[in-house]
Amino acid sequence: MGHGVPYYAIAVLVPLCFLLAASTTFAQTCGKRKVVNFLIVNGTEAKDGHWPWHVALFHNNARSFVYACGGTILDQNIVLTAAHCLMTASGLIARERLVVQVGRNRLRVASQRAQEHEALELIVHPDYNVNGIQHDIGLIKLATDITYTNYIQPICLWNRGEDQNAIVGLRGTVIGFGYDETDTPTDTLREATIPVVSSITCIESNREAFATQLTSEMFCAGGRDGVGACNGDSGGGLFFQYDDVWFIRGLVSFTKPRQDALICDTREYTVFTDVAKYLRWIEQHLRGKTGQPVVIETDNNRKIALLPTATCGVNPYPGRDESSKPVLLGYP
Repeated sequence: MGHGVPYYAIAVLVPLCFLLAASTTFAQTCGKRKVVNFLIVNGTEAKDGHWPWHVALFHNNARSFVYACGGTILDQNIVLTAAHCLMTASGLIARERLVVQVGRNRLRVASQRAQEHEALELIVHPDYNVNGIQHDIGLIKLATDITYTNYIQPICLWNRGEDQNAIVGLRGTVIGFGYDETDTPTDTLREATIPVVSSITCIESNREAFATQLTSEMFCAGGRDGVGACNGDSGGGLFFQYDDVWFIRGLVSFTKPRQDALICDTREYTVFTDVAKYLRWIEQHLRGKTGQPVVIETDNNRKIALLPTATCGVNPYPGRDESSKPVLLGYP
């Protein structure tokens, strides 16, 4: 990760924890780091376990799997990413050609902490157009469940409203394996802390690039100082921390590239898909306690409700085999 993001799109998931009415559920705590360590001083490399919800997406190019994008763990079965990360030149990529790896801090170095999962279903927002950049959000339903560890955890979905003015000026953290300052993909997961700017500020910075592209479902962030998302960071998240809990608010989508190459321009802002505008769509695809998609009811007749992040998903019997647990406590 180093600078900007290519205009055609650049390549961060989070569990939403549910409580079904008239039943008790135990869920995995989201947005919590389980490993305590420190980042490199004045650097951008992330230590193992600092971003346990980040995933790496690989596309099979006929001969081998090649790194394509980032993503974020929402629950044990769903990964959040950008819609364009699920596309090829001919349309939606075949699920057999996509692999998700979680628990990785290095791209080219094997790790016993990593897990690999195949895709069962690829879900692109119904209003996304492969020739456009609007509604650039997608989900990957996994063929096998993720096993949570200290290095593999889900993120928390944003729960502080949709108002974009409320986050202008705030600094979030974007992470990924994208290009660094040498214009080459980084082997080590990197992070950058960047400020959110208003849509007006973003448009005025480059009307040609942003005036006709920005919608209310997007927002801009970056310092225009050489630090930010770049090629390969697409689909990765922009995260904010509140009371030691991390939440995802944005997905790396696009920026204007440099004139001499299809590589991110460090002088331009990065555009993010606003996750807060798609929560109900995401919730429809997250499975409930029975393993089925959750049905969203009207506000006055809800059958589900968010649990406090402190108690959502905690496994009360971590030392017991799943087969020996009561049905309601299995696979939290």
